[in-house]
Amino acid sequence: MAAGSYKQFCPVAMAAEVLCTRWTVVLLRELIAGSTRFIDLRRGVPRMSPALLSQRLKDLEVAGIITREASKAEPGIFEYQLTPAGIELGPIVEAFGMWGQR
Repeated sequence: MAAGSYKQFCPVAMAAEVLCTRWTVVLLRELIAGSTRFIDLRRGVPRMSPALLSQRLKDLEVAGIITREASKAEPGIFEYQLTPAGIELGPIVEAFGMWGQR
């Protein structure tokens, strides 16, 4: 478990450990909107530091929400894709946005 963990097996607490860290939901919004490369994610979340972006991407990968794969078209470039678990978060992130707009 991560530092600051709730140390509970409650499903809500477990989801909060992954999703409720700073910038994570905003980063997920960018991934759900179709951004796949680090530079595109940086443009979508410009106030997020590159170091924190990198850490959040690693956290999401460990949690099974995204995968990181080398680009077939451009050597040395990596692309991030939502896993089925990540795709399931789409309606939740959309609901966050609708609630925030209200």
